Amino acid sequence: MSDANRGAWATLWSALAITASVVGVVFAEVPCHEVTLPTEPRTSHARSDFGIVATGSPEATGAAVEILESGGNAIDAAVAAALTLGVADPDASGLGGMTLMVIHLATGQTLVIDGTSPTPLNVNPARLRQLKEAGTLVGHGLAAVPTTLAVLDRARGRFGTMEMATLIAPAIEVAESGYRINPVQIVWSDYYREELLASNSLRGIAFKDGYSAGQPGEIVCRSDLARTLRRIARDGVEVFYRGSIADEIETDMIRNSGFLRKADLAMYRVREAPPIHTTYRGVDIFSVPPPAGGTAVIEALNILETFPRELFAGDTVARCHALIETFRIALADRGLASDSTGPLGKNLAPVLSKEHARKRADLIIEGKVIADSDLYGPANHACAPVGDSTTQISVADRWGNVVSLTQTLGRSWGAKVATPGLGFPYNSLLESFNFDKPQCPGYLQPLVPCPTDTAPTIVFAEDGSLLAALGTPGSDFIPSIIVNVVSNLVDRGMGLAEAVIAPRVLFGGVKALAPYIEVTTPITDSDLDELEAAGHIPVERLHYPQVTACAVYFGGVNAVGWDTQKMTFVGVGDGRRWGSARGARVVSEP
Repeated sequence: MSDANRGAWATLWSALAITASVVGVVFAEVPCHEVTLPTEPRTSHARSDFGIVATGSPEATGAAVEILESGGNAIDAAVAAALTLGVADPDASGLGGMTLMVIHLATGQTLVIDGTSPTPLNVNPARLRQLKEAGTLVGHGLAAVPTTLAVLDRARGRFGTMEMATLIAPAIEVAESGYRINPVQIVWSDYYREELLASNSLRGIAFKDGYSAGQPGEIVCRSDLARTLRRIARDGVEVFYRGSIADEIETDMIRNSGFLRKADLAMYRVREAPPIHTTYRGVDIFSVPPPAGGTAVIEALNILETFPRELFAGDTVARCHALIETFRIALADRGLASDSTGPLGKNLAPVLSKEHARKRADLIIEGKVIADSDLYGPANHACAPVGDSTTQISVADRWGNVVSLTQTLGRSWGAKVATPGLGFPYNSLLESFNFDKPQCPGYLQPLVPCPTDTAPTIVFAEDGSLLAALGTPGSDFIPSIIVNVVSNLVDRGMGLAEAVIAPRVLFGGVKALAPYIEVTTPITDSDLDELEAAGHIPVERLHYPQVTACAVYFGGVNAVGWDTQKMTFVGVGDGRRWGSARGARVVSEP
């Protein structure tokens, strides 16, 4: 990209990032053209020789950097950041949610800590179907087993260097002293206003004065959550899963007809697994296995690799078409790779093979849309996971440890309920299942992990250096968002910041599957009209400059990598979701 083009992109981004500072949500019913975001853009870039962090809030980024600078490794820093995000980014993460991690160790080993949430033992699909039919999918009945705290403790215990009490201390400090409200929280608290106001246990958490979402930059404290975190720091993680906090959770669930019980918490065991892997034009890609979204990332890249690199080098109609069709295939095939009612990943190897990708790529013909009948697998979109509130943490340290961590509550503010006095919302992950379509993969059953499109991913260059640790919010847009960034890095030779900022071509949607394209020169409305004429109907368009919440459709990648030219770490916090990146400056020896 020329210097002139880089300057143009910088100008465009300063106009865009305010719109882009919202959760990567894909609600078809969001009146995005009617919602103007309330403050200036915040695209965050950082460099460092000692370690790098990118997260969804400056408080969480600061907590992770503090740990790196005091001698902790990337795993320690990611745990501290994740706990702090539960305070400062409460609509997207927290103790009531789910966390997945891809970890690359300095020894060369790469592994996954799979925190996909199991369904409670006594879950009742018929009752959930009644809630759905009544249009009341909120409440305690949507909560699957919270895994975040167990996952973080497992990562710390196996690969970290610090005690949990040390890593939880920054979160306690932020809960007590306060964090600054950002536009993400304001937009989504306002969007879910009626549900949150109806929740006596959550309205005081979501609304600064019990009614108003507040203004950007206002300080919010979380005294109840601070007390809960102090109990965990004092008594250990066991207090949450087998002790007094588990007792309080069960009492509240029984009182409010939830399915979660203390036995579910006590039975939960964190699973370590090998990552799924592919190569893309010589670089190595590691992501999460089923029932998470890494399969779609891997298959999409395998399909793109069958086309000449030159096809993706410029912004053309042919590139848009190839990306859209690739994502259509990968989303349709995800059901072949992951059927949570049977053996995990029983069809995984064939779907992720290069041979399968070549066969599927043969369906992609320029100017012609693949017929739905040729997209075998669960083409019915009702079979897809649902969610809108997710957040990403990426960390690399100077010793060679790298973490990509994604955590979620499902919907923004999860199930819209909390146990009085504990200070955190419960997830809504049971909505990710199908409780009315037994023919679809992921039909709701007890003790089955929740399907999710989250896909924390790590990419290594041909020389073994860290090209990117990344992830994003965005529901079933998540795989296509990640593939956009990887293609920008590999096919277009962009630096990490440029690859994250560049316009995205996506496919997905909660209520109606469709292409979503960020439109700027050289792509024009006439080009998108050409795509529609070929059969891509409708094409959802975001034009620059824009100051509405339409940008929520395009995710929020927080990524870190290694710049081989300048020989420094680089981090990027995606302005589409108000991301924050920062480097460590001084590192103490452990």
